[in-house]
Amino acid sequence: MINLTSVNLVTRCKVSIIEVLYTFLRILLYLLAFLNFHSIATYGNDLIYLTFLKLHSFSHLMHLGKINEDLFNKVIYPHLGEKRTEVLVGPQHGVDTAAIDLQDGRVLVVKTDPVFIVPQFGFKKAAWFAVHILASDVMTSGIPPQYAVIDLNLPPKIKDDEFEEMWIGIHEALKEIEVMVVGGHTGVYEGTDYPMVGGFTMFGIGEKEKLGMPSKVRVGDSVIMTKGPAIEATGLLTNLYPEYFKQRLDKETFNEAYNMYWKMSCWKDGLIASRIGIHLMHDATEGGVFGALTEVARASGKGMNVYEDKLFINSAVREVTRLVNIDPWISISEGTMIIVTDKGKDVREALIKEGIEAEIIGEIVDQSGDVMLVKKDGSRVKIEHPLEDPFWRAFFYLASKT
Repeated sequence: MINLTSVNLVTRCKVSIIEVLYTFLRILLYLLAFLNFHSIATYGNDLIYLTFLKLHSFSHLMHLGKINEDLFNKVIYPHLGEKRTEVLVGPQHGVDTAAIDLQDGRVLVVKTDPVFIVPQFGFKKAAWFAVHILASDVMTSGIPPQYAVIDLNLPPKIKDDEFEEMWIGIHEALKEIEVMVVGGHTGVYEGTDYPMVGGFTMFGIGEKEKLGMPSKVRVGDSVIMTKGPAIEATGLLTNLYPEYFKQRLDKETFNEAYNMYWKMSCWKDGLIASRIGIHLMHDATEGGVFGALTEVARASGKGMNVYEDKLFINSAVREVTRLVNIDPWISISEGTMIIVTDKGKDVREALIKEGIEAEIIGEIVDQSGDVMLVKKDGSRVKIEHPLEDPFWRAFFYLASKT
């Protein structure tokens, strides 16, 4: 099994005293566990990891995962090369896909992601997810992807049969969504390792009027959520650590949670909604549903009311997130699409007809940029963007237990 903790520690861009101390203490805990001091080791592991997170937040190191909005706005956004007028949607925090005006009534949409391959899933199964992570992002534009360019920087330990299985998996997943590879680069290099093994770009061309953009969001638009929260957190955790969950869930609940893996795509959600008409779509990745809602509000400059009595959650997701003590509403959820549209009822009905759970959970209300949760008793609570996604806490905890 790949130790992602070690991979991330090695590949961090800076090394600090905090990280060295953290690594030393983790080694000490492994020794305690080896000597059968399991309760001390388990408690100490959780305490040290949480302390590390707190100390790390005050350091000048870059955090794991996507960079934060402040760093994006300070370093990336002001330095994008030559500004071009035909770019309709450029890099923005909370916006998934760029859009370029082709000056003929059509637009070109573009999105890049890492190639994310987790061998524990099996190379073919992992390849399906790598394709759908990217396809889901492109589909948030309202324009389906049609072309792909892939750069594979593979680790030396990959075997020929594993590479073939992975590539055939990519081919089959792309064929399902009618996307063709038109270029790329493939090589094996020292210093690379799973799960990030390169870069993946998809392109789509479509009618300009169908393009979803923050500027199209209007007061009165409906806000739709598909599938519910923590789809990806549930699918990944149960597929990475199946024995842990088999021992703690009944068979039916485990199977439903385990098969949540195949719901970790919102390509179909977006395709259905775009045929009817959308103003903006965003998939609920890191930060989960509540993170996605706040990102939509910030990007559009509009406020949003979300109604507690309209929120829904899959029963297997509820059980898995309860077991690992994470909040499902702020946990990573590739597969969940947030759709802003003026055709809310029609979009919802079309999604349900195709077997996709969907509900109108709120509406666009004003220019504030705030997201307010309207509780069942009528009180209102502001939804803040989560500071961290609790999925990673659960991931590291289970990695230390199994």
